[in-house]
Amino acid sequence: VLTSVGVFFATAAAPASAGAALSAARALIAPTPLRQKKGEFEGHEFWDEHYSLLMDAWRELGPKHPDLYTFGPAFQQRYIHKDLRDAAALARAGKGEGAVRGLFEEVIPGVFASSQLFTRAFREDLLDELEHVEGSGIPRRRPNGMNRYGVILDQVGMESALAGLATEYIKPLAAMLFPDLVGPLDAEEQYGFTIRYETTGDTELPKHADASVATLNLCLGRPGWQGGALRFFKYDGLYALPSTSAGAGEVVFEPGLAVFHRGQHKHQALQLLSGERTNVIIWLFAKHGVVRVMPYRSEERQTAAQRWAPTQAQSYDLPHELAL
Repeated sequence: VLTSVGVFFATAAAPASAGAALSAARALIAPTPLRQKKGEFEGHEFWDEHYSLLMDAWRELGPKHPDLYTFGPAFQQRYIHKDLRDAAALARAGKGEGAVRGLFEEVIPGVFASSQLFTRAFREDLLDELEHVEGSGIPRRRPNGMNRYGVILDQVGMESALAGLATEYIKPLAAMLFPDLVGPLDAEEQYGFTIRYETTGDTELPKHADASVATLNLCLGRPGWQGGALRFFKYDGLYALPSTSAGAGEVVFEPGLAVFHRGQHKHQALQLLSGERTNVIIWLFAKHGVVRVMPYRSEERQTAAQRWAPTQAQSYDLPHELAL
C-alpha cells in the first residue's frame, strides 16, 4: 500500500556490461526532481532504462566506510548504542522488556523518542558516506514521492546491513512500541532512505502518512540548523485509535535523536529556516508493501518472548555483566 509518500520499487534487469559502468553512469544526464507530491514515478523511464548500469556503477565505486555495508558483530559494536545492545540482550534472554522500554520517552501520545539507539560513530560515518555517495557523480533517484533529495540505501549497496538492522533491532522495537499493529508478519520488509532539508532544496514537507506500519526517523545532523520540527496530528484514520495512542504535538530534532511512530500517524516537517538537516528513515511493512491499519485485539498480540526471539541467523549470549 502506497500513501502520498509512496516509493517505487524497481525490479532488477539483466546485469550491465562490466568494466566502465562508473564512467558510463557519470555521463548520464538524470531528470531533475521537481514534484513535491506524488513524485515517486517521476522520470521512471530513465531509472528503469539505466537500473542495471547504475547498480554496477555503485559496486564499482565501492564504500568509504565498509562497516556500514555488512551487519554483524562489528557493525553492532561500532554503530549500535551499548544501552540498546545490553537492553536487547536482556530481552532476548527472557528477562523482560523493562530495560528496552526505559530507553524511550513517549514525547507525544504514540510517538517514542530515544538518543540511546545509535552511536555517534554511526551518525558521523553515515554522513561521511553520504558525502562520498553524493560526490560520486552517479545519478541518484529521489527517495520518495515528496522528498526530492536524499539517498535510497538499498540502491547504493546497504541492503544487507539494513536488513540485518531491521530484523535484529528495528522490528522487535516497533512490535514492542506498537503491539496493536506490528505482528509477526507485519514488518517482514523494510525500506531505508535518507532525506535532506536545506534552504536551497526541500525546506518542509506537508501533512502526510507514511507507507509503513511503523517508521523509525533518526536525525543525523549536522548541527546548526534552525526550524524544521516534526509536527504530529491527532489520529484520524479509518480504524479508531484512542487519543492516548496517537496524539498531537511537535518533536524538535537534535543529532542522535531517534523517533518511532505508526506510519498512519499523520505528521509534517515544518519549514527549515537555516542550515541543513539530514535524517535516515526506515519504513517497516509486510510483504509486497502491505501496510496493516486494523489493530489487533489484545489476545492476538505478540508476547515479549515472541518479539525478541533469536533469529535463525544468529544466537545471542547474554553478556557476563548482565547475566548476574
